[in-house]
Amino acid sequence: MRQQDYSRTSAQLGKKLDAKLARMQERKLMGARAYLKPVMEGEEVLASYRRLLGFSETMLSHARRDDWTALIDSEVQYVAEVDRLQKYEMEAMLNEDQQAAKLELLEQLLEQDREIRERLAQRRAELEKLLTSASQKKKVDEAYRTT
Repeated sequence: MRQQDYSRTSAQLGKKLDAKLARMQERKLMGARAYLKPVMEGEEVLASYRRLLGFSETMLSHARRDDWTALIDSEVQYVAEVDRLQKYEMEAMLNEDQQAAKLELLEQLLEQDREIRERLAQRRAELEKLLTSASQKKKVDEAYRTT
C-alpha cells in the first residue's frame, strides 16, 4: 500500500472511531438519565393529594351506598395516584403553607379512610353471617335428605 492509501484508511478509521465514541458517550448519558428521578414541585404534590382526596370522596360515597363494585373501581385510580406520589414526592420541597395544606389534606384522607374501613368491616361481618347461615342451611338440608 502506498502512503496515500494509508492516510486515507487512517482518516476513515479515525472518523469511524470518533462516531463510535460519540455513540458510546450518548448511551452513557442516556443511561445516567434513566437513574435520575423526576421531582415534583410543591404545587404538584398538593394537586396530587387533592386528586387523592377526590378519589377518596368517591370511594366513600360508593361505600355509603353499598356499591362495592364501584368502590373497587375507584380504588384502582386511588392506588395509581398513591404510587405516583410515592415515586416522585420524596424529594419535593414544600414551604410552610404547602406543608400545612398537605397536613390538612392528609387529615381529611385519614378520616375518610377510617369511615371506609368501618363500612368495609360492617360489610364483611354481613357477608360472614350470610355464609354461616348458608352453611348451616346446607347442613340441615343434608341431614334431612339422608333420613
